Amino acid sequence: MQRILATLLILALPTVAGAQTVDLVFEPPDLETGQVCEPRPSDEALVAKWEGVALDALPESDTALIKRDFRRLIELDPQRWFDTVDTVQANFRSIDPQYSLANMLIDRIELLLAAGRVSELQRERLVEELAALDLRQTPRAQHLLAGYLIRGVGIDRDVEKGEELLLQAGFGGNADAILQLVEREIQGNPVQGWDVPPELGVTMAFGALVGKLDPLICDRVNRIAREYMNGDIVTRNTALSERWYRFSADLGDALSAWRVAEIHMRAEDLPKDNEVLVTYLTAAADAGLPYAQVALGRLYADGALVPRDLEVADARYSAAGEVWASGEASHVLFLQAQARRNPNWSEAYVDALSNLVQTPDAPAWALIAMADQVLLSKGRWAGEAEALELLERAIALGEYAAMEKTAPMKYRTARTPQDFYAVTDQLMQAVVSSGEVDPMQQLSSAFICRAPDAPQIEEADYWVQVADSTASEAVDFTPEELAQLATSPDPIAEAEIQTQALTGRVTAIAQYMYLLEQRQAPVEMLEFWENYAARFPGVTTARASLAMKAARSPAARKAALDLFRNAVDLGEPSAGTQFAEALLEDGFVTPETQAEALEILLPLAERGVGDALEMLPLADPETFPTMAAVMDLYGETVDERGDFDALLLALPLIKDRTDYADYLTRATSITACTFNEALRLTEAVGRAGDRTLFERWLRISDYLSAGEGYALAELADVYGRYGTDADQPKILAYYQAARQEGSRIAIHRLLNIYSRRSSPQYDPAQSAALFEDLVRFSAPEDLPGTLARLRAATPEIRAIASRTIDETALYLSAAESGSAVAMREYAVILREAATTPAGVLESTDWLRRAAEAGEPAAMVDYADALVFGIGVDPSRDEALVWLQKAADLGSEDATQRLRSLQLSTEVNQ
Repeated sequence: MQRILATLLILALPTVAGAQTVDLVFEPPDLETGQVCEPRPSDEALVAKWEGVALDALPESDTALIKRDFRRLIELDPQRWFDTVDTVQANFRSIDPQYSLANMLIDRIELLLAAGRVSELQRERLVEELAALDLRQTPRAQHLLAGYLIRGVGIDRDVEKGEELLLQAGFGGNADAILQLVEREIQGNPVQGWDVPPELGVTMAFGALVGKLDPLICDRVNRIAREYMNGDIVTRNTALSERWYRFSADLGDALSAWRVAEIHMRAEDLPKDNEVLVTYLTAAADAGLPYAQVALGRLYADGALVPRDLEVADARYSAAGEVWASGEASHVLFLQAQARRNPNWSEAYVDALSNLVQTPDAPAWALIAMADQVLLSKGRWAGEAEALELLERAIALGEYAAMEKTAPMKYRTARTPQDFYAVTDQLMQAVVSSGEVDPMQQLSSAFICRAPDAPQIEEADYWVQVADSTASEAVDFTPEELAQLATSPDPIAEAEIQTQALTGRVTAIAQYMYLLEQRQAPVEMLEFWENYAARFPGVTTARASLAMKAARSPAARKAALDLFRNAVDLGEPSAGTQFAEALLEDGFVTPETQAEALEILLPLAERGVGDALEMLPLADPETFPTMAAVMDLYGETVDERGDFDALLLALPLIKDRTDYADYLTRATSITACTFNEALRLTEAVGRAGDRTLFERWLRISDYLSAGEGYALAELADVYGRYGTDADQPKILAYYQAARQEGSRIAIHRLLNIYSRRSSPQYDPAQSAALFEDLVRFSAPEDLPGTLARLRAATPEIRAIASRTIDETALYLSAAESGSAVAMREYAVILREAATTPAGVLESTDWLRRAAEAGEPAAMVDYADALVFGIGVDPSRDEALVWLQKAADLGSEDATQRLRSLQLSTEVNQ
């Protein structure tokens, strides 16, 4: 261990004139000695090693190793460790007889300087005492004293004497002194008397650092590695620095092994060698360096450079977490990621997270995650108090996301304007500090729905505008619009969809993929988007929803249902309720779809999901004949964790006024403050007979309607159900406003008032004007129904309306747009007006087109034409085919005619 390392490969290159660094290649020796260096413990292990140590039971007996530990402890926390270090150092002379007075003075001086106790240093006159000693045989002491004199630390400044000592230390072989002298020379500030060429000086210094093969050699040669990495004295050489760190690591220094791995991970000035990276990272991790364990755990978790092995990754993270706070947090994040992919990891994740939040320095994100877990396990309402406490701790750490999460909880108990504005001020602080959209939207919702005197229009308008100016409105194209876009490209619309898709908005991803499929894009492009979409939970649900809207055949519907099943298997949040809703859609319900829907809905009901609770009577009417039966089983669940929809379902069944008020407050605190939710609350309080709250939520719903015709009509409907006779003028005003915005529902409501002869407000002229608006706002597929109602109106109304409404032209327009009902009606009109064979032929042709478009009544009429040869060659066989199709679609008329025709055919035979 004491022999001198003799084999050094040194290649000195001449210094270029004017160069700022020394060009020197000083290679590490080629040795095969195995573990030589005394391992340096991690910071956590070091703290544990010296915490509460007693003088008679020191963990080390080598003062050099003790001082190495103390240097790191003082770097970590000089105030915390000052007394421990001071006490042990004062006892060094009893531990090591070779420990000199100069060493004792130097160690005391360095300790006081590190702790910032300069006045104490001056008062004890320790530097002066050191200067009075004979230091000719101690180059290290000479170098340190030189620095004190040059800087005037603890002694009067004396640059000349300091430089004299620096020269003595350099010529005495002290590596630090030599490097300082070289650095001053290449910086143009040489010390008089130092005439050693820079290349030779560096060679001498590095040789001195290598020295002998002892337990502290790694500490010394790491200085060489750092010099080559820093490039202040010698020219920067990352490869050579890496080789010195590797030399040190091979001698047993774990920190050097980490440095080697780090260099290859960054691969900034050095070709990356994955084998070297993994070898030395593993060595550092095996030596107990927690940050190396975390890095290696990440490699095994990702399957990068090493085979993916989650168990090994877990073990590495866990080991790091036992000794390192950041390692514990990294372990929790690893478990969180696994739990999201595989529920089997959930228990381990929650346990680790629980342990982490119990520490006094738990990070804010962990406190927020634990609050979410509490709400998930105990329920939104049963776990609120515990979650709020955790979130308050996160807020104290300056985490604004926690402020957003506490807002609904605090608004629920805000009974006065003062309480309301206390919560609102926190949200405003989050907006100012983070600039995020979510708190802006919460603020707009607060002023619209949650303020004690909501809606506060002026404040609401302001925050709505701020949020709208920051957020982008989600694109929302129907399947028909996307199909049209596929055949008739609109670059701006397509760019908008693609941009939102590339930001990860799941509905936009689904729409863009649908567009590409409709366009029959190249396979490579479709594969790219398939892979991209897999990164975002919810895309499969959005694609299934879009496919269901587009489904026009049993095969297309089945494909959409299969997509929903896939989304459910992937655990996407809203997939279950949307899938169940599709399974229970009118006209498609079978015992099999009910059973499948029930299997999906029951677990969701256990979680208090209102949409699931509402569908239970459809899925299992025997067990759940009414909503009261649902609440008999799930009432406690709703009380603990019910969402907005669940609370609204429970409200009509609550008899106790205190409980009713509590549920209403809960619903108000968590409503998304959309028009639909506000209107449902309006209906709830209207049904309860609370006039004050009813008027308040009417105003809120009015604000949220944003003047949209459909919304104003729905608002008028609710107002009409729970309003009084005195409210009728306001209700009519809402309908009229909705009519002006093109609401067909509103027009139908007004026709109910003005077009019925029995109504006291019967008004033919007003009714005719309403029919004119109804026609104007009707899509082609709606025109047949509109015209059918006009035909049923009184003669007076029809007479006035006929001046501006051409029924025949409208039916033709609708028929040409593809309306099967309009095709049949137009055919009937032609038949009635036909005076020539050509007219009959045209009439029958329209019947055929209506039948082919799927209209059952047209199928029956066309069958009649085939039987009797009206406008078509007679064909009983073809007539039977069309009657069978109509019967299969539920036409009783077709069923009877089919039976009669078949019977007559048999008789004739």
